[in-house]
Amino acid sequence: MPRGVALGLFVAVIIPVMHTAIAAVFAIPARANVAVAAVFTLVVNPLTIPPLYYAAYRIGAWELHHDATLVNPAAAERFSSEMSRLLFWVHQASGPIAVGVLTIAFGSALIGYAVSALAWRFWSRNRWHHRRRARGRAA
Repeated sequence: MPRGVALGLFVAVIIPVMHTAIAAVFAIPARANVAVAAVFTLVVNPLTIPPLYYAAYRIGAWELHHDATLVNPAAAERFSSEMSRLLFWVHQASGPIAVGVLTIAFGSALIGYAVSALAWRFWSRNRWHHRRRARGRAA
């Protein structure tokens, strides 16, 4: 189960399209729970993508020591059409966003694995305890 959580969170952050199917396919060779991996990809949805990518940009800019503003206005003025300005902006932000997405993916997978491993251990230990108690009463 913890592998499924980690894989689902990692794939959800890294791959923005068809992440449920991709996580399910990757779960098989990773020997992770396929259903859990598929369900945990649903953390990333149209409501969470804008804050996720903004956080990815901020984290990536901090990691790369990218202190400049997102777009240099003087450099952006060289481009006349809106499409070329948009492509210029994407080009300028792509490095910090990529580094930030990788950091968020690895961090969420690590935290998801640790939390789910602890929760699974607690749940299974509690379940065994109840089972032993029920066997003691039956005997």
